[in-house]
Amino acid sequence: MRWLLSSPGRARGVGRHLMLLHVTGRRSGRRFVFPVAYRDNGDGRLLVLTNSPWRANLRDRPDVAVTLGGSHRPARAHLVEDPDRVAPVYLRLIEEAGPAKAGRRLGIRINVPRPPTLAELADAVRRDGLAVIYLDVADRP
Repeated sequence: MRWLLSSPGRARGVGRHLMLLHVTGRRSGRRFVFPVAYRDNGDGRLLVLTNSPWRANLRDRPDVAVTLGGSHRPARAHLVEDPDRVAPVYLRLIEEAGPAKAGRRLGIRINVPRPPTLAELADAVRRDGLAVIYLDVADRP
């Protein structure tokens, strides 16, 4: 995946919703590269949804880089883990996609035959460790 996303020519097909996120380990100082799905947040920032443990590296370390469309760019990350702030983001995305498609698109399981409530989503955020990462990418096309 890294190879596909690292070149403009190769990233053209798969890179429409995938990018590489370059992060420095907060304890080790090592460089890590993670393929992540992203979406446009509608306010000039990119949005990444995750429950992966690597997100801890972004706590108090907002300077990251991304490889987006095969181009390497600096970026600033804002990690949000507070369930009261994460749940409304998921609710908005579920409403946009519709409950039938949202589970697959967002990588979550919706266990009720209706759109979940904000309280149910906040519980899911706590239980499953869901987080939101906002990315301000420099020189984004």
